[in-house]
Amino acid sequence: MMEQLLQRIFDELAFLRANMATKDDVAALKDDIRALESRVSHIEQTMATKDDIAAMDKRISQIEQTMATKNDIASIEQRMATKDDIASIEQRMATKDDVADIPFIKQAVMETLETINEIPAIKQTLAEALRKLDDVIASQARQELVLQSLAFRSLEQENEIRALKAK
Repeated sequence: MMEQLLQRIFDELAFLRANMATKDDVAALKDDIRALESRVSHIEQTMATKDDIAAMDKRISQIEQTMATKNDIASIEQRMATKDDIASIEQRMATKDDVADIPFIKQAVMETLETINEIPAIKQTLAEALRKLDDVIASQARQELVLQSLAFRSLEQENEIRALKAK
């Protein structure tokens, strides 16, 4: 019966050792979390803000409102505009080249907004990972105490067995 108890204790110890997280596992998890924190930090530092996007949208609207059209030029020609008038208008108006990048800018703004919208989910995932890491660390500490207690009991039982055999 005592041998069965010892065997059971040894089996439980082997099970605990086989299934518990090692310090290397916990350290690797911490490294992964630090890498995620670094990536989130980089995204937060390099992303455009809503104010940046609003200012860019306002500038685009202003360009669209102040740009001369073909009808405007025809009207100017009908009013017998002089070469100086036309030169003045050409200097002030936006060209197709000036506004050619607007679709690309809008696309970049949309992609930035999508990235901004992902940040809360990334932060939540990171917070959950940190909570899980804390749970793993606490569990590992409890497991170490259990192992120490079991090892101590095993030594006591071995001493008792030796004492009984010695009698």
